[in-house]
Amino acid sequence: MGADRVIAVANLKGGVGKTTTVLNLAGFAAAAGQRVLVVDTDPQGSLTQILLPESGLAGKTLTDAFRERAQTLDGVRQPSALQGVDLVPASLGLDAVLQGAAAWTGREYVLLEMLTPHLERSEYDLVLIDCRPAIDLSVTNALTAARWMLVPAECSFMALDGYEYVQTLARQIQQRVNPRLALLGILPTRYRSGTSHGQAALEEIERQVADVQPPLRFKPVRLAVAAADAPAYKVSLAQFAPSSGVGQDYRAATESALAFLDGGAR
Repeated sequence: MGADRVIAVANLKGGVGKTTTVLNLAGFAAAAGQRVLVVDTDPQGSLTQILLPESGLAGKTLTDAFRERAQTLDGVRQPSALQGVDLVPASLGLDAVLQGAAAWTGREYVLLEMLTPHLERSEYDLVLIDCRPAIDLSVTNALTAARWMLVPAECSFMALDGYEYVQTLARQIQQRVNPRLALLGILPTRYRSGTSHGQAALEEIERQVADVQPPLRFKPVRLAVAAADAPAYKVSLAQFAPSSGVGQDYRAATESALAFLDGGAR
């Protein structure tokens, strides 16, 4: 595989659907036969809580890998609750390790160094990195390891500030450590169709998309209860409600991303 199929899902505004997006992109990609690795870099570990089976609770996490400056993710990655999806889990201890890592040489490259052997062996068809809503070393590592950045943006004017900040951070990463990093697209989430606010926010997101012209233009993902219910059963919408409106939206987003990566990643 190679780094061309590594996507960091990021927005510096919380509550915009980053973890939901990673969960469902992974679920629909795996359902389509893709081998998927999900890396949870958020110390709060929301994605880990969804995807980690009970048997994996005592295992090592990304915190251990960073602390040891591991050369691979062997011993840390484990099968998730979704068939075809492996998980590198997060834990609260990551913050303390990252504070100490501020003095490390090459600190931005730690995650990339751990991922590289798996990319070189083509062990996965898709790698998704779930980022926390903050500017810290975990997000810097995610953007350094990624070829593409996908930005979920809730159809709310408040969410657009987080998009602008993450774009600024991405430009800095691109200039300093990862010149190949590029915006894959902005995914409008939690779209309330039929409301003036939702429509106005969607139009503003589309204006932003027109300004930056990413390679993909995603249709909005509708707000629906099913997206919130699926994680309670440790599944994605691909297993829980694939025919629902929001399930169809995430399926379409996944298919668009995979089609681009198959034919357009450079």
